[in-house]
Amino acid sequence: MIDKGMSRDQILVAMRKKYGEKILSAPTTEGFNILAWVMPFAAILAGGGLIFLAMGRWRGAPPESREDAEPQAEQFDPALRRRLEQELRNRL
Repeated sequence: MIDKGMSRDQILVAMRKKYGEKILSAPTTEGFNILAWVMPFAAILAGGGLIFLAMGRWRGAPPESREDAEPQAEQFDPALRRRLEQELRNRL
């Protein structure tokens, strides 16, 4: 085909007509072949998103801290607090 004076593009068109798209080393970026370029990246992004969501669910809610489990000092009755402090002083 080169000896006949055909250009590179003309040779590619002739080969594509004769053998189809599979002779090209990479699919063209036209029409349905765009999926061959887009789908691997979309699959990687979707998989990464699923892994991120799964890890968030596995981690779950943080355990309650010890400070949250104990009542706050403001919640005690002042009279009971004074009595507790007095009894502690008497024991020591």
